[in-house]
Amino acid sequence: MKTFICVFEPTTEARTNNGAVPLTIALSTANAKLATATAVVKLSEAYPEAMDNFNTDEPLISEHLDGSACPTLDAFDEKFAVENEYDGTQWKPIEYREFKKLATKPRIASLLLFGKTQITNKEFSFTLKYLAGTEDPKIRNIATGLAEITKLSLMDAEQTMEIAQAIYEFANEDVTVEEAKSLGESWLTEEPEQQQEEISSIKRNYSTIDTEIALALLDDFDPNNVLPSQVKKAKELIDDDDKAWKRWSMDLRTTAGILDIPREKIFALIAESKKQPELLDNPNARKELIDLHLGISKPNDTKKEEITTKLIQTDNASLVSKVSKENTVEKETKPKRSRKKQEVAPKAEIAQVIEQTEEPKEPETLSVQHDNFEQRASVLEEVLNLGDANNLNIWKRVQRTDPRFTKPLEGMGFVGTSINSTYMFMRATEIFGPIGEGWGYEVLEEKFIDGKPLVEPVLDERNKQVATRFLRDGDGSLFCEQNHSIKIRFWYIIECETRGEFESYGATPYRYQTNYGIKVDGEVIKKSLTDAIKKALSMLGFSSDVFMGMHDNPEYLASNKLEFEIKNASEKAEDITRIRKELDEKFTKHTDVMRSAVTENELRGIASTLTREISAHIKSAQERRDEEYEKYLSGRLRRLNQIEKECSDKLKQKEEAI
Repeated sequence: MKTFICVFEPTTEARTNNGAVPLTIALSTANAKLATATAVVKLSEAYPEAMDNFNTDEPLISEHLDGSACPTLDAFDEKFAVENEYDGTQWKPIEYREFKKLATKPRIASLLLFGKTQITNKEFSFTLKYLAGTEDPKIRNIATGLAEITKLSLMDAEQTMEIAQAIYEFANEDVTVEEAKSLGESWLTEEPEQQQEEISSIKRNYSTIDTEIALALLDDFDPNNVLPSQVKKAKELIDDDDKAWKRWSMDLRTTAGILDIPREKIFALIAESKKQPELLDNPNARKELIDLHLGISKPNDTKKEEITTKLIQTDNASLVSKVSKENTVEKETKPKRSRKKQEVAPKAEIAQVIEQTEEPKEPETLSVQHDNFEQRASVLEEVLNLGDANNLNIWKRVQRTDPRFTKPLEGMGFVGTSINSTYMFMRATEIFGPIGEGWGYEVLEEKFIDGKPLVEPVLDERNKQVATRFLRDGDGSLFCEQNHSIKIRFWYIIECETRGEFESYGATPYRYQTNYGIKVDGEVIKKSLTDAIKKALSMLGFSSDVFMGMHDNPEYLASNKLEFEIKNASEKAEDITRIRKELDEKFTKHTDVMRSAVTENELRGIASTLTREISAHIKSAQERRDEEYEKYLSGRLRRLNQIEKECSDKLKQKEEAI
């Protein structure tokens, strides 16, 4: 019988996350194969719940040589493989590598993999093999990123160990090399009090918010000294789906602008909430506390005061406007040199009125006749909508469709509008970025679905159809129409941070009956995929005006076409000149026709058409910030309204005369 030494190495995950160490056992058997099998059985008996933590497929097996180190027979030893190393022939006491002579990247990776500052030749070889592989990219990316920091390469083993473990605990599982480098540079800053703030500013997302909430819920948490062990406890709290964390996470995730709120305010908020445990069952009270501490939107009483203040300022603006108008005539009659002195008076009056608004009882003396209700309505809307999230942000940007990339859709059992698929993909790239980076899809399922049975004509001896019969397959089953169906997972990324994904379906007829026989589509898979992507984009609002039937409305279609013509022509100066000239000619032509109108309806129809066109040009000028042309168009619009009123008055006089 020979003595064999068998070593079970822990997996990378068990080594880094659970602190697992190699297990060694010595067995007396006839051969190495039998020793391996016996060691695996004993491992399952001694550590039944930890079998997955060790590499049992390829354990290190070696024959014991006289004079070399050997563990106790038939018992697992947790220290033997740590204190000794195998040189390919025998086991002997371990020799450690000199830390400063190691390259920075494998040095950091070794510290994270084995959790100790003394690295053996065997462990260093394992580290190099790990860095050349593809498993567990987190440690590899952290080591690569930190290795690019010159200051870190000069540190000793303990200092390097501290920063490497801290970055590992704080970083996400999908941390990139650039993010790891940024975290390391923030950790090494000379201002410790700003350290956590700088780290948090590198990558702030909803996952970060969840971690901050969980940290603040810990009993021994200190915002000025966040320890790696506390980060680990916070993640365990999240994994356990803690009730307090879950409710505060839901409330803060749905709070507008939460990603811009400093983490100190979130820590203070959760600290205050721990003093009021009854808040967990009162969502309204939690919302009020969030508004009060984060300052995103103000409590009801404060909001009422803000509304009152703005309304008062509106009244004062109306009053000052009137005072200014009364002084206009007097200003124009005096020499230019005295104009500056006259301008001082209104400013003084404005300042005096604003000072008066600071006293709570003074606004009651203001006259009601100066109330501008239109401005009051806009102020109310502005104040009441403070802090509301713009959930239709993407929808509003992509809802309109350029008519150049549409065509009528007929012959499919209904009448509608077809959108060019490449146009929709171009718009998606414009909003999210290139496909594969900012948006994309994953095919989850595809199949063929049977439809109605196919038939063939039955002909008599004169080749005349007398009946039809079902087509059957070779096994006698009915031969049916088939539709190809595909299911995809569509994903997109907003502002390089927030990721969204959902499922979408597409379908295309594959085998179907026509008047000319049975037809089979050879590009059915491509068409179904395109259909699924277009459907997914439509759910986000892309070309929603088509799907909502707006292109069936002639007025909307004309207005939409005009807007895109202006937008497309804005890149060429000659096109802009041509469109402006056409608008002026149309204005002259329409106003001449308006003067010859015989009914109110005819007059209103002509005026409304021209009003829409001028309004579309004004909107385009505002988007281009062409203030001069916008001012000119506003004048044209006012002149149009005047002409419409003059023509309307003349028609009324004719009716009264009759």
